[in-house]
Amino acid sequence: MKIISCASYYGTGSSAITDFLSEFDNICSMTNYEFRFVQDPDGISDLEYNLVENHNRHNSGHALKRFKKLVDFNAGTFFNHRYESFFDGQYKKLSYEYIDALTDFTFKGYWFYDLYDRGRVFYYSKLLPSKVLRKLKVMDPESSTLNELPNEITYCSKPTEEKFLKCTREYIDKLLSVANKNNMPMMMVDQIVPPSNLNRYLRYFNDIQVVVVERDPRDIYLLAKYKWKDRVIPVDSPEVFCKWYEYTRSHRKTEQYNPEKVILVQFEDLIYHYDSTTKHIIDWLGLDESKHTRKFVGLNPANSIKNTQLWKQHPEYVKEADYIKDHLSEYIYDFPEEV
Repeated sequence: MKIISCASYYGTGSSAITDFLSEFDNICSMTNYEFRFVQDPDGISDLEYNLVENHNRHNSGHALKRFKKLVDFNAGTFFNHRYESFFDGQYKKLSYEYIDALTDFTFKGYWFYDLYDRGRVFYYSKLLPSKVLRKLKVMDPESSTLNELPNEITYCSKPTEEKFLKCTREYIDKLLSVANKNNMPMMMVDQIVPPSNLNRYLRYFNDIQVVVVERDPRDIYLLAKYKWKDRVIPVDSPEVFCKWYEYTRSHRKTEQYNPEKVILVQFEDLIYHYDSTTKHIIDWLGLDESKHTRKFVGLNPANSIKNTQLWKQHPEYVKEADYIKDHLSEYIYDFPEEV
């Protein structure tokens, strides 16, 4: 089963790729819901760093606990099912099996971060009795503390890179196989990898291709400031936005994508040059055009075009757009003269 994913820098329109591929009969699309457990902090990449690349007696076991905590959150609750609803109620089960596969052994024990992670109030409430008892000379002053977490489990894990990658690939394959109820030959999974450091992330999959989506910075800024208003990117001034935009794309100055595994697609090309751009994507992915039976149901350029060149629709935005054009000239899209 081939995995297809799109990656973005926020607001670049990568959902257009998801929408386009959902129009094919032989692709299982997991919708525009983002599955970021591979790339996010405490996710799989952090696990590899702590277990394989920078193993030590504390960080490695603690990284497994942090991953487990992320699993518990991603699994969702009775009121918000999150991942479990996509993975037939097996997300937590399969994730715990993955943790077990990476764990060499466990024992009852704890260290500072087991207290720290529970918050300051918990930390001091657990230490206070020991301090009081030492002051009262009831407790041996050379004894550091009472056993504040008598049932805490410490994980011990030191896999080789080969074992880590084998376990990870098997885990991801199991998860996605559960989600692929109709056994489609391809799956579209949104944002499972980031647009940067991709050579690292591709190793976690048996077969994956990634579409990185870029977009004219002027429309991203204007949409974020005047429509989305969710504060994920800086929009208080175009000056700070320009710094942020270059900062998030700086990796492309040195990073070389594997052309067989990763392509960069401009969002606007999907609208203004729909036929040639989608043909390129179809050929690159090796798709069967006869399976494209729901054309324009997901991606409709006639609708998407309304969210481009916003400064032309709102003259009051022109000054900000011009500033961004001047300071991010290498990222500016060459729009057709007539819209």
